[in-house]
Amino acid sequence: MSVTAIHKNTKVRLVLNAGLDDNNKQITKYKTLDKARSEAGNEVLFDISRKIASLQKHSLRDIIKNEEYMLVEE
Repeated sequence: MSVTAIHKNTKVRLVLNAGLDDNNKQITKYKTLDKARSEAGNEVLFDISRKIASLQKHSLRDIIKNEEYMLVEE
């Protein structure tokens, strides 16, 4: 049995610091950039993410890249 992975989607998630709540616990907000080009390099996605984060009200904490694949049997 041979299994092939077919790329379906790339998402970039921005993790933003939104301050503290009434109990001094960190509030985290998320922005997801869906359907990023699969051929875009990590440096390009990083630069674009930082530029988008600079437009946000809250400060950037992390950039997370998720790739989705469909597994098919050949």
